[in-house]
Amino acid sequence: MEKCGIQDQKLKANPFPNVIIGDCGNEIAKLELDRKYDLAQVKRIAHMLLNRYKLGGFKIYESSCKTQKIWNKETDLKEKVIFKFKIRNYHLIFNRKMRSVSELHSILAWICLQTKDWDLIMWFLLQCVKQTVTLRTGFKGKTRPPKEVCRFGKQDKMIKEFEDNRQFILNFMKRRVKNRNGVICNEGF
Repeated sequence: MEKCGIQDQKLKANPFPNVIIGDCGNEIAKLELDRKYDLAQVKRIAHMLLNRYKLGGFKIYESSCKTQKIWNKETDLKEKVIFKFKIRNYHLIFNRKMRSVSELHSILAWICLQTKDWDLIMWFLLQCVKQTVTLRTGFKGKTRPPKEVCRFGKQDKMIKEFEDNRQFILNFMKRRVKNRNGVICNEGF
């Protein structure tokens, strides 16, 4: 029996191309570190926060990876790309439950002051305006959902809750697949 016209139920494309699904809330300390940091720097930031605020453990996700090219337009060579490099973006989630919104904001403000990263400061201000901290858990256009790259310490409290929410969203998206006629079918509902 064919399910909704698709043999393979693995999530290969975004079933909701115009929707970005994320996890929001003020109980989990989470950060979005974009463009300027490699994995070692993200780990260093995570350990700084872990030691200063006793956050129990952390998990790092790679949210996206973009290949940048440096072009040389002055040469007559076939290949005008002279250098390629990758820019990775990371999400950082901590295990301890936040006691209040002010505790979460003080942690985020402290790391903004330590890094002096303008993108991180703007992300933090946006979270303050929205009055909740949000990280992407699903697709963003053609960008795949974030994947885990590192974990440290305990993973039993808020990281487990974040993972459960993330898995629920990904399972929901896997069930929403298009058949051959382009009709979205709900599998398992």
